[in-house]
Amino acid sequence: MAYSTPGVVPVDEFPPGTSILVAGPPLTRKRDLMIDLLGNGDDEGAVMVTTKMGAGKLLELFRERNGEHPADRLNVVDCVTKERGIGQVRETETTSYLSSSRDLTGLSIELSGLFQDYHASGDPMRFGVHSLSTFLMYHNLQRVYRMVHVLSGQIESAGALGVFVVDYPTDRELNMLSQLIDGVIETRETDDGCELRLRGLGGRGAGWQPY
Repeated sequence: MAYSTPGVVPVDEFPPGTSILVAGPPLTRKRDLMIDLLGNGDDEGAVMVTTKMGAGKLLELFRERNGEHPADRLNVVDCVTKERGIGQVRETETTSYLSSSRDLTGLSIELSGLFQDYHASGDPMRFGVHSLSTFLMYHNLQRVYRMVHVLSGQIESAGALGVFVVDYPTDRELNMLSQLIDGVIETRETDDGCELRLRGLGGRGAGWQPY
């Protein structure tokens, strides 16, 4: 079953197993774009890894942008709240907390379990990471490349849709990470607001468009 994205990007749907990189400068609403891509399916599960916004605020934003789509179908892996040390955290059936974005081993274990659950059930799944830039702060490019390589393979095996966000990647980062995904959504800021365009993914001919 294809993953529909009407009105979000100039492609109506993506085939199962597709991985997308959303790349652009800060403040170009890449998190909003990821949430729109992941929240577009009524009967599909979603998993988000967050490294900049706590799980509570992310769930609020998900509800705000997706209206009637149920937020309880969203699993969040929070890599930021414990590190900030503000308040207490309590894990739930759909929210888990890692010590920080440094803990790639813990992240791998957590996500492997979620992917196995979806793969076993056969349910459609949308998966997102915001943002790879945080992992690149703590780890070298080769290690982040290996992480994305594993995740893109899990996305393909599970027939999922994957969205990876990165802030203002260097040419080397973009070239390496692009080898692991099916296409790139580029974002930019103009005097009239934010724009996006697709590179690959069947939408290149659309050029830059407002978002």
